[in-house]
Amino acid sequence: MNRTLQRLILGADLLWIALCLGTVQLLQGNLARGYDPISSAINASTITCAAILWTVLYFRKGLTGFYRGWYLPTVCSQVIVGVAYLLGSIAVFRFLAQQYYSRLALIYLACLLPAGFMSIRCFACWLVNSRLHRRIGRRVVIVGSGRIVRELLAKIARHPELSMDVVGVLCPSDTGPSNGELGVGPGTVSVRTLNVMDLMKREKVQEIIFVEPVPPGLETEQLLSSFRQAGLRVQVVPQRYELYLSKVRLTEIEDVPLLSLEEQILSVVGTQLKRTTDFLGAALLLVLCAPLFAFSAVLLYWYKGNALRKELRCGKNEVSFWMYRLNIDRDEPNLQSYERFLVQFSFTELPQLFNVLRGEMSLVGPRPETPQRVKHYSMWQRQRLTVKPGLTGLAQVHGLREQHSSEEKVHFDLQYIFHWSLFLDLCLILQTASTLFLRLVQENRLTISPLLKPIPSVNLEIGRIWNADSPQSGAD
Repeated sequence: MNRTLQRLILGADLLWIALCLGTVQLLQGNLARGYDPISSAINASTITCAAILWTVLYFRKGLTGFYRGWYLPTVCSQVIVGVAYLLGSIAVFRFLAQQYYSRLALIYLACLLPAGFMSIRCFACWLVNSRLHRRIGRRVVIVGSGRIVRELLAKIARHPELSMDVVGVLCPSDTGPSNGELGVGPGTVSVRTLNVMDLMKREKVQEIIFVEPVPPGLETEQLLSSFRQAGLRVQVVPQRYELYLSKVRLTEIEDVPLLSLEEQILSVVGTQLKRTTDFLGAALLLVLCAPLFAFSAVLLYWYKGNALRKELRCGKNEVSFWMYRLNIDRDEPNLQSYERFLVQFSFTELPQLFNVLRGEMSLVGPRPETPQRVKHYSMWQRQRLTVKPGLTGLAQVHGLREQHSSEEKVHFDLQYIFHWSLFLDLCLILQTASTLFLRLVQENRLTISPLLKPIPSVNLEIGRIWNADSPQSGAD
C-alpha cells in the first residue's frame, strides 16, 4: 500500500483517539476539580496505551480500509471489532488504575470512535479516487497473458491507493489471448519487440510487471534488460503464485533468490480458542433463534412430514459427517412464500449450529463440500481441508456460493487459513450479519445479489509483442 497514505490515516486515527479521550475527561468533570497530578498521569497513560494498541492493531490487522480492496462492509466490520478491542483494553486499564469511566463515557466512545475512523477512511477513499491523486499515479504496463493477467488487472482496479495506472498489456504473440478475453479496446496496436522501448517512452511508462510464464530465450532477456537500463521499475509475478497467496519469505544464497513456501496451521492455543468461541457463539445463536427455528421446524413437519434433511459433507482431514439443513430444496422453482423467506436469509442453515456444537463444524471457515467434489481436488485445493468447515467464510462474504467452483473459493479459503485470528472471525461474522440486513432492506427481497462490488473496466491501449526479428511491419 502507499506508505504515505498509510501513515496519514494512522496519524488521523491517533489524533481522533486523543481528541475523544480528552473530551471524555471534560465530560466527567475532572478539570473542574482542579489539577490532580495522579489523575492527569492516568489520563495521559490511557491515551498513550490506547494509541499504542491501535497502532499494533492497525498494522497487524490491516485497518487502513484498503487491505483487500475497498469494500464498505469489510471496512465497517474491521473498525467495529477494532474499537471493541480498544474499548475493552481501555476499560481494563482504568479498572486496574481504579479510575473508572462512566457508562455515558463508554457509550460516547463507542459511538464517536467508529464514526471518526469511518469518516477518515471514507475521506481517504475519496482522495485516492480523485483526479488529483490519479495525476500522480505510476503508469504501468503488464507483460504476459492468460488468467493471471486478468486477475492482476482486477486486483489493481480494486486498489486505487496503489497509484497504479495500467496503460496496457503486452502479450507475446504465441501465447496472447484474444482481445475479448482481456477486454482490449479498439485502440490496440501491434508492435515488434525492437519497437517496444519507443512505445514505452511515448506512453511515459514508469513500471513493468512481468507475469510468468513469459517466453524464454534471448528476446525476453534483451527486453528485460532494456527496461532496466531505461530506468523502469521491473516486478515479477511468479508462475505458481497461488502456492504463496498469503505471505512470501524471500531469502537468497549469493544473490540467488529463494521464495519459501510455508504451510500454515492453527496453533494449539488458537485451536482451543476457536473451539471455545464456536461453542459459546453457537449456543447463543441457538437461544436467540430458537423461536424461529421451532416455528420453521413445525411448519415443515406439518407440510412435508420431516423438518430436517441431512447431506454428506467432508470435514477436517476429509472426515465425512452429516450436515443438517431445514428440509427445503433451494433449487426448487416453485417454493412457498415462507420457504423463499427462509432461503433468502439463509435460515435453512440454522440446524448446522448443532454441527458446530458437536465439533464437526465451526462458525467461520471454508464451506463444506460433497465427497464427489473433494475427490477431484488438486493438492493445492486440499489445503482447505486442514481446518473445520464453517457456516460462513471469507469466500461467502465475497459473494461465492455452492454453485461457484472450488477453484474460485479456495483462493479466499487459503487466505483465511493463513491469516486466521479471532479478530478475523469476528469481522466475518459481522459482515455476514450485515449481508443479511442488506437483503432485508433491498427493494426486491427475494433476489440474492452478489456481494462483490463491480470491477472497473480497464481500457487497454497497448497490444501485443510480435516476434522480434520477423520481416513484417513494426506496426499495423
